[in-house]
Amino acid sequence: MGQPIADFVRDALVQRISREEIARALQKGGWAQKEITAALDAFVESELPVPVPRKRISSSPKEAFLFLMLFSTLYTAAFQLGSVLFNLIDLWLPQPGEMAQSSIVSLRYGIASTVVAFPIFLFMSVVIARENVRNPGQRISPVRRWLTYLTLFVASTSLVIDLIALILRFLEGDVTPRFGLKVAVVALLAGGAFAYYLRDLRRDEVVRPAEPGFTRSARVGVAALVGAIVLVLGVAFWFAGSPMRARLLMQDRLRVQDLALITRQVQRYYANQGSLPPSLEACDVNPATFITHKVDRVSGRAYEYCVIDATRFELGASFELPNMPEGTEYQQRGTREAPVEGEAFWAHGAGRHVFRIDAARPKP
Repeated sequence: MGQPIADFVRDALVQRISREEIARALQKGGWAQKEITAALDAFVESELPVPVPRKRISSSPKEAFLFLMLFSTLYTAAFQLGSVLFNLIDLWLPQPGEMAQSSIVSLRYGIASTVVAFPIFLFMSVVIARENVRNPGQRISPVRRWLTYLTLFVASTSLVIDLIALILRFLEGDVTPRFGLKVAVVALLAGGAFAYYLRDLRRDEVVRPAEPGFTRSARVGVAALVGAIVLVLGVAFWFAGSPMRARLLMQDRLRVQDLALITRQVQRYYANQGSLPPSLEACDVNPATFITHKVDRVSGRAYEYCVIDATRFELGASFELPNMPEGTEYQQRGTREAPVEGEAFWAHGAGRHVFRIDAARPKP
């Protein structure tokens, strides 16, 4: 119940004005019947010369919970949906030499967050809409208005930053389709939130009876929003690949990590002894060169190790899936000979792959 109507009812009752006359006056002022009833019910019938307030249980904690849940899930769903769209743009329009794996990992996180947060946001919206019908005064709740204005601030700040970035890139002559699509995503998400909640605040300023539930236009808008998000998530699921493929890629990354560690320990052994170890077990005599994983942690097969000459050796393993950049081809049973230079060196195809490494060759 709002403070202005409560003060009016209390002052009127002090003047001994009947409840019927108070109700008629409030109706002429545009107050809803539920608000009038709640205001009059806040004071009990009494013979005392002053109105006696009825004991009420505060609904502020409940309102805080409802609106904090609503806006927190809104922020989560909006930011993660934006992340999903950004990753889809990166995968659709990749930069030359760009590895897709990091975008796919981020894409999966965004999918999971959106799938959880967005239904909770819709559910809380329905719960709050029903509460507004039962208690129209909740629409002017301080918690709700503070969080709404905070949302407007975040959305307007995002739009300002978006425009600054667009103008800056335009002046630098670097407006690419990929960048333009990301600008459009930010403008759509932030602009949509800003327009909706600004309209919501302005609607609250118009005194009129509360509408029972969602209107037809609101239902159509919600259906369109759900359809758009389901479409985006469907495309994102297709780009992210199946859970089985993700599991196989994770297993291949473990093999690459093991091979990289073996390489470092063999190079350290060579630096200490001046020669390559005859086997991987020979590295275990020194704690500084100890090799933790000499066998594939998934299949249990030993990693291949072969000394070629005084400084060069080969490491091999069998991989489930390729991790090479698009447009690059390696023979399934080929070898790679290059200095170890990070992730690019460990690109491989599916099946057995051998990497040839020169322990004496300095890293680039």
